Amino acid sequence: MHILPRHAVIAGLVTLALVSTASCSSSDTESRTDGLLDVTVGQLPIVDSVPFTFAVDKGFFREEGINATADFTNAGAMITNLVNASDQFALGETAIVIQAFDKGLPLRIVGGVTKSTDLPAEDTGVVLVAENSAVKTPADLTGRTVAVGALKGSGELSLRAALDKAGADSDQVKFLEMPLSDMTDALAKGHVDAISTISPFDTAALAQGATRLMSPGAEAVPGGMQLTVATSQKFEQENPEVVQGFVRALNRGIEYAAAHPDEVRAVLPTISPVPAELIPAMRLPVFDAGDPRAALTLWTGLMEQYQFVSGDVDVDELMS
Repeated sequence: MHILPRHAVIAGLVTLALVSTASCSSSDTESRTDGLLDVTVGQLPIVDSVPFTFAVDKGFFREEGINATADFTNAGAMITNLVNASDQFALGETAIVIQAFDKGLPLRIVGGVTKSTDLPAEDTGVVLVAENSAVKTPADLTGRTVAVGALKGSGELSLRAALDKAGADSDQVKFLEMPLSDMTDALAKGHVDAISTISPFDTAALAQGATRLMSPGAEAVPGGMQLTVATSQKFEQENPEVVQGFVRALNRGIEYAAAHPDEVRAVLPTISPVPAELIPAMRLPVFDAGDPRAALTLWTGLMEQYQFVSGDVDVDELMS
């Protein structure tokens, strides 16, 4: 099966979203359940989304007068669903939300869910090389090939910044898009020189003798926003109190997740296909909603520097 590169996916979702905006009109009639305002929230089936589940299960949204329902989808559909108003909120990867905004889509970031750690040993992301590899330092990757989950995504961005910081030349590194599930085999067979993966997908490679080379997020963008809370500009303008209530409730879920890692692991199988046997050992993200503007600008600055966007990002316009 042919997989489109990330820039094609971004272009496609932007075109679809703009067409949807022009040709479809979603109903502005409020939907309510038991007196609560119904909202649908696009999200990815990953551990970073667990705070939403806590906020639902523990009644945090209900206390704000909101009936929130998850819409598990992919990154591209998530953006389209915000613009055409089939979803009112999204918990999305920061880079793809910024890139969609850069392409002219009317989005707002209203908060954050997770951040990258400043402790390399606890970073959910890691670059691995094969046992007995000639690559001993990040600088050795110059002129070599590294597998990444998505081209022009946050993984490639943080890796480029970390490589340059460590003395490599990221412009001389070949980044090859590859599903995380295929990376261990590709590394073992020598198809790539290194893999940039995340926990718990690194477990199999480490078991085969792979060596940790670096932790890009912790080394290049500590405190950077990983998962963002987004809505459409239209929904925020028309429903400011709902947006504020949603963020308050979700933030309580984020605080609960940060304080209860065992419960995060227990809930994860209900929303994610991660194999249950890998969950006990997987590294968890930093659940932290604090100072979202600072966490966001860490990413926008790198995206501007590495030309992952067309120009300067207007953070005041992007972030409520």
